[in-house]
Amino acid sequence: MRIVGFVETSLVDWDGRITMVIFIGGCNFHCPFCHNPKVAADSPELHELHWPALARIPRSKPGWVDGVVVTGGEPMMHPEIFDLCRKIRAIGLKVKIDTNGSFPYALKQLIELKLCDFVAMDVKAPLNDKYRKAAGRDVDFAVLRRSIRLLKESGIGYEFRTTLVPGIVEPEDLSEIAKAVEGANLLVLQQFIPQNARTEELRRRKVYSLSQAEELAAAARHFVKQVKLRGKFL
Repeated sequence: MRIVGFVETSLVDWDGRITMVIFIGGCNFHCPFCHNPKVAADSPELHELHWPALARIPRSKPGWVDGVVVTGGEPMMHPEIFDLCRKIRAIGLKVKIDTNGSFPYALKQLIELKLCDFVAMDVKAPLNDKYRKAAGRDVDFAVLRRSIRLLKESGIGYEFRTTLVPGIVEPEDLSEIAKAVEGANLLVLQQFIPQNARTEELRRRKVYSLSQAEELAAAARHFVKQVKLRGKFL
């Protein structure tokens, strides 16, 4: 497992917390709209960073950063994630994991060992054939449903997230996505950032407007407790 990037201070990656963000290289999905394709590919162009050096940053500012967001890529595909979370815990910081939900057994173990405090799981599309287009891979929907159920029953903080990519997530899909996480505490609808997309076609794609995103959020609110928009909608 390689740490291939970090953000020293973030106010937007964990609601209500000031965090450091670390990026883990490698992903088992190949989403065409991925905003970190080099990280997802664990590109050799990306310089490897090491936790002992990164740990000195929050230690130098005690009381300023109160958590670490571990994202990717897909951090849960690496067995070393357990050791990394223990090391983050050892310096007194909370842990948030970003995941695509395809490793429910590892995620369950991480939660049971009390090595994470919050999980954000992407739900990229309705749990049907459209998901394969969104993920760029064949997907086992039973595995995703297991992760969804796990988080809803876990007792820790969580959110489900859907990136609003026109042509991949259509207005009629929002009800189906919300049904897949029905009863969840929070579904976040994220703005798509076309300039960072993996494919040239999506880099030219026009994003949803604020009014369109609000309509999508309204469709989802019938099934979950709270829906939030995140990102820059115009």
